[in-house]
Amino acid sequence: MDVNAGFLPSRYRLTRQRAAVLRVLDGGGHLSAEAVHARVRSELTSISLGTIYRTLEILRDLGLVQVFSFEGGAARYETALDKHFHLMCSQCRELLNVQAGGVAEIAGEIATRHGYSDVDWSLTVVGRCLGCSEKALTEA
Repeated sequence: MDVNAGFLPSRYRLTRQRAAVLRVLDGGGHLSAEAVHARVRSELTSISLGTIYRTLEILRDLGLVQVFSFEGGAARYETALDKHFHLMCSQCRELLNVQAGGVAEIAGEIATRHGYSDVDWSLTVVGRCLGCSEKALTEA
């Protein structure tokens, strides 16, 4: 994503705050608003957490940022806009993007069977990552 293009779609300007948030998120990963705030503060020392939340919401509304949340965990933000699903470790909460070949077809088939249209889908597979599994074995 080119955050130096100088504009955002629609009526929004690419402010310094919005550009800084996009740069932080463009580094990959899934960051909480607090983590985005901490990283942006290294560039814009006086930016508030409230501004970060408002900026993330605007960027989400514009389709430039996706939000992921799962059962009581803090919402995490990413700029990966391709359709994908997530693998999440139930212990350390590591979150990985994984391509979802065939899931769209399954979701479409289920929706059609029940008379739904304009289908969207999301999938999160929860388990224990390799690192947490190995740690559990050594502690046993």
